[in-house]
Amino acid sequence: MTQSIAATVLIPTHDHAPLLPYAIRSALAQTQRDFELFVVGDGANSDTREAVESFARSDSRVRYFDFPKGERHGELNRHIALQEAQGRIVAYLCDDDLWLEDHLATLAGALETCDFAHTLHTFVMPGGQVEVIAADIADPAFREIMTADKQNYFGPTVVGHTLAAYRALPIAWSPAPPDIWTDLHMWRKFFAHPGLRFATVPVIDSVHFPTAHRRYHTPDRRLAELDRFVSRLMEFDGRTCYIAQAIAALNRASTVREKKAIEARLAELSRPAPVKTE
Repeated sequence: MTQSIAATVLIPTHDHAPLLPYAIRSALAQTQRDFELFVVGDGANSDTREAVESFARSDSRVRYFDFPKGERHGELNRHIALQEAQGRIVAYLCDDDLWLEDHLATLAGALETCDFAHTLHTFVMPGGQVEVIAADIADPAFREIMTADKQNYFGPTVVGHTLAAYRALPIAWSPAPPDIWTDLHMWRKFFAHPGLRFATVPVIDSVHFPTAHRRYHTPDRRLAELDRFVSRLMEFDGRTCYIAQAIAALNRASTVREKKAIEARLAELSRPAPVKTE
C-alpha cells in the first residue's frame, strides 16, 4: 500500500467509553494535521462505538475498528489494523491519556533520523503530583535492562516508530506472555531487530493517568479527574504550569544516580546464577 500521509495514530480501547473522547480530542488537536486515527476496539461496547463514530462523522481522519475481544489486551487486533496503515510513522495513544498539541510533530521530527523514538513518560498521581521517568534508549544499557529484566521506562502514549521498521519485524503485535506487560513485550521486539536506530526525545508533551493507581476509582471519579485536568491545561498558563511541575520532578531524580543504578543492575544480571546444592 502506498504511504501518502505523515502518520498513523493508533488508540486501542476496551472499556473506557467516557474517557476515550478526551484522548481523541487531544489527538485531533495536534499541530501535525496530516495523519489518520485508528481507534481499535477490543471487545468494546456500543457506547465506545458511538463515541468514536461521533468523531468520524465530522472528521474523515477517524476510523473505528470493531473487533471482538482478543487474547490478552487484543494485541493481534492492533496488528490487523496496522496492515491498513498509510502513515510514514505510527504513534500510540492510550484511551485515557492526553497528548499536548505538539507531540506528534515532535515524534515525526525524531523519526526522520531514527526508527523508534519516545518522549518522556510523564504521569499524574491521583493526588495531582506529577512524575517523570528518565531514560535514554539511545544508550544500549537502557535497552538491555528492558530486555533482560521486567523494567519499562515508557508506555505506548509516548512512543512512535516508522511503519517500515514495524513491517520489518519477524513478529509484530502479538499476545504477550502472562508475566510480561503488553507494551514491554512489543518494545523488546524492536530492540532485538538488528540495525534499528533508537532515540529518547527529552521533552514533556503528554499526560498519563496510571490505571494501576486508580484501580478502585469509579468511572465517574476518573471522568471528573480528567475533566478537571483538561480544564487546567486550557487555562492561559495551564500547559506552562504542567511542564514546570514535570521538570521539577525530573530534576529531583539524579541522572548520575540513575546511571549508577543501571550499571549496578547490568552487573547483577550478568553474574552467573548460584549453583543449587541438595
